[in-house]
Amino acid sequence: MTQSVRRLIYLIAALCVAGFMLAACGDDNGTSKSADMYQQSDTLRVGVMGLPPMLGNPYASLNAPTIYTWSAIFDGLTYVGNDSVVQPWLATSWEATSPTTWVFKLREGVTFSNGEPFNSNAVINAVEYLTSPEALTEVVAQMLSSMTGARAIDKYTVEITTAVPNVIFPREAASLRMVAPEHWQRLGPQGFAQEPHGTGPFRVVAWEPAVARMEAFEGSWRPPHFKKLEVYAVPEGPQRIQGIISDRLDVVLGTIPDQMEELEAAGHQWVSIPGGGIYTFSMILNRDHPAFGPDNEPLMDVRVRRALNYAIDRQAYIEVLLSNTTRAPSQPVPSTVFGYNPDLEPYPYDPDLARALLAEAGYPEGFDLIFEVVPGTSVPNGVAIYQKIAEDLRAVGVNLELKTFPLPQYFNAVHTGEFKGQGFMMDFPTAPQLDALRGMRLHSCLWKTPWLCNEDDQAMITAAMAEPILARREALTQDIMRRYHEQAYLIYLFERVDYYGVRGSLEGFEAEGLFIQYDKINWSSK
Repeated sequence: MTQSVRRLIYLIAALCVAGFMLAACGDDNGTSKSADMYQQSDTLRVGVMGLPPMLGNPYASLNAPTIYTWSAIFDGLTYVGNDSVVQPWLATSWEATSPTTWVFKLREGVTFSNGEPFNSNAVINAVEYLTSPEALTEVVAQMLSSMTGARAIDKYTVEITTAVPNVIFPREAASLRMVAPEHWQRLGPQGFAQEPHGTGPFRVVAWEPAVARMEAFEGSWRPPHFKKLEVYAVPEGPQRIQGIISDRLDVVLGTIPDQMEELEAAGHQWVSIPGGGIYTFSMILNRDHPAFGPDNEPLMDVRVRRALNYAIDRQAYIEVLLSNTTRAPSQPVPSTVFGYNPDLEPYPYDPDLARALLAEAGYPEGFDLIFEVVPGTSVPNGVAIYQKIAEDLRAVGVNLELKTFPLPQYFNAVHTGEFKGQGFMMDFPTAPQLDALRGMRLHSCLWKTPWLCNEDDQAMITAAMAEPILARREALTQDIMRRYHEQAYLIYLFERVDYYGVRGSLEGFEAEGLFIQYDKINWSSK
C-alpha cells in the first residue's frame, strides 16, 4: 500500500470514524479540542477493537480485546510480566506446602470498589465458583481446572488445593481475578456482569453499546491519575488511530505498523510489545472432528504439513507488512514463554523442498484447501498477510481459498467444531501466565471438540502438566515444543506483537500479557 493511498484511507476514516465520534458529523460545531485544552481533561479515552460481550464477568475470557477493558476493573492473585517472571499482586507471597497445596499470603488493606474488604473470603468465593458445575463453560474455570478447593488459614492467608501436582499454579493464579464476594453471591454471574466490582483502579458506571463508562476508584490499592475512563469499541484500526490524531482518543489498542508513520508525524507515540503467543493456521487433523472430511486427508501426512511451512516466505511479509517488529516462530510459543525450546529453528523458506515433499507424499500437482479467517480482528495487517501466504502456497501447487466468517460464528465454531474448511486462523495463546502449556488446552485432546488429538502427544502433555519439579516440567514442555515443531501441526505465521498508539502528551503506558496498567498512565510532566 502506497503512502498516498494510506493517507487517503485515514482521511476518509477521520471524516466519520465511528458512532462515538459525533464530530465527523458535527460535534463541537465542526471543531475539535486543541491539544492544550484536551490535556486538561480528567477523562482517559481508550479505543479497543470491541467491548467484552460478556460485560463484567472476568471468568469468561482470557484474551484480547476483552482483557483490555477488564484490566481497569480486576486484579489476579499474581501478575506475570513480559519477562515471564511471576510477580506478587493481590497475593504478596506463596509457597507449596505439599505437592497439591499452595498457601498464599494476601495483600492487606485492599478493598473492592463497592467497599467490601479483600481477604481470604474473596479468594474462597472465587475458587468455589470456578470449581462448581455452574462454571463448567467459563474459560477461566477450564484454565484453572486443577483447582479443587480453598480454605482460610487466617484473614489474609488462604490455602488452595489442586487435584494433581501443579508446580506452576502461582503462574496460573494470574488468571484468578477477584470479584467482590457478597455482591457476586447476591447477583450471580449474570447480574454481577452488569454491575461489576473489583479491586482495580476504576469501576463501571454504565455499559453502553459502543462504550464502557467508568469512574476512578480512589480507594483502590493502585489508584488512577484520571477521574474517569471511557473505553470505546472502534472495530477498525485506521479509525482508532484517527481517534488520537483528531484529539478524540488518548490510547488505542490493537493497531498495525502501517499506521506508525501517521501517528508519529502527528506527534504521538507508537508502542510495540511482545504479545506472548504466535499466530498460526490451525489444521483439522482429528478424524473424529465434526468438520473432518476427504479434503482433510492430505493434511494427515506430515510431509504435506512440512511442505506448507517450507512454502511460506515469512520474512517477506514480516519486513514489509510488520515493519520488522517481530519474527518467524520456530515452535508454538515465543522465546519469552516458560517452556520455550531454544534449540529449534523456524522452517526456512524453501519452495523447492516444499514441492519435493508434496510429490513424495503423492501430491505432485498439489491440492485445494479452504482456510477460514475473521476479518478486522487484532491480527495486524491480517488480510494482506493471508493473501501473501495464499500466493506462496499457490506457487507450489496448493490452491488456498480464504473464506471469512464473523467473530461470533468463529467463536461458536471453535466450541462446536462447525468449521467449513480444512483449517482456520488461530493464535497459540500463553497470556496471562506465559506458560507454553496454556495453549495446549486448545491445541490438543484437552479441548472439548479437538481439531488436533494424538494419544502419544497427550501422554507427553499430561506428564508435563503433572510434573511436580519445575526444572523437569520445563524440560518436558520443551520436548513437547520439539514434537509440535517436527510434526508441523501448525502453519506458523509470526510471533505475536501487540501494537499500541498513545497520545504524545501521556506517559506511563505499560502493557504486559495484554494487561494494561491504567493506574500508571498520566499526563506528562515534561
